Amino acid sequence: MLCALVAVAVSSRSLAQEAGQEAPPPAEEKLAAVVNGDKITETELAAAVQSQLQGRQITPEQTAEIRRLILDSLIDARLVAQFLADKKIVADPKEVDTVIEDIKGQVAGAGLELADILKRQGQTEDSLRSRIAEQFAFRKYADSQITDASVQSYFTAHKEEFDGTEVRASHLLLKVDRDADREAKKAAAAKIAAIRKEIEGGLDFAEAAKKHSDCPSSSEGGDLGFFPRHNRMVEPFAAAAFALAPGSMSEPVETQFGLHLIKVTERKPGDQGLDDVRDEVKEVIAGDLWEKAAKQQRAAAKIEIVQ
Repeated sequence: MLCALVAVAVSSRSLAQEAGQEAPPPAEEKLAAVVNGDKITETELAAAVQSQLQGRQITPEQTAEIRRLILDSLIDARLVAQFLADKKIVADPKEVDTVIEDIKGQVAGAGLELADILKRQGQTEDSLRSRIAEQFAFRKYADSQITDASVQSYFTAHKEEFDGTEVRASHLLLKVDRDADREAKKAAAAKIAAIRKEIEGGLDFAEAAKKHSDCPSSSEGGDLGFFPRHNRMVEPFAAAAFALAPGSMSEPVETQFGLHLIKVTERKPGDQGLDDVRDEVKEVIAGDLWEKAAKQQRAAAKIEIVQ
């Protein structure tokens, strides 16, 4: 999370794109949302969406979904900033100055003006400085909350997420468009439930995947090979797979791709200890603290989504 906005500003891809673009004509700034009086502009939101897409061409429906998710994350960032302000937790100005000067140096090296780049992102140097300060302040808060004991406890409770444990799983996918109507989703749910009943009745899972799955892995009986708990499969899928014992099959699992049946075939224990992954564990705990702070603030926040 730290300095994510900075990465957007200084990435070589973004700089290359900015170099070939004309500055847009000035226009009255439109708002995407207002969070307890703190404004999120359409320009800021659009820049964040484009940074996420990185030139990829997707459908209007997918763009709308990404826009919704990013706006939600921007709202959370505002809420966390307000949470930190309430607690009077602030960044060291010298740390912020160091980052700003580093950005300016990289931008100048590319023959560009930081002010121009920030304008296209709906920001100013002051607003960028505020965003960076907020993230340094959050790191300060997280460091005050994360102790050696809490890291040890979290690692013990979530050992398989960090120690390198992998599962081997097969799946059967029925594609369901996120914008499908209620009847289409109901039909897909009924179909996958019927397939699951067939498998429970004796149909081999691999044969069922070859017959019914919409995933290219169907030719391999749905086999996906080994994968870890994080950073390979989408979260609902990975969470469901790691909850299964070898030989067992999941209930239908919904992801952005559709509905899945998952069967775990093997489990390979990891061998990494806490000392090997301490920083990773701290980052996960920090992420949990971020989400907790945002959720706490949302409970009493006045959030206006501007249509």
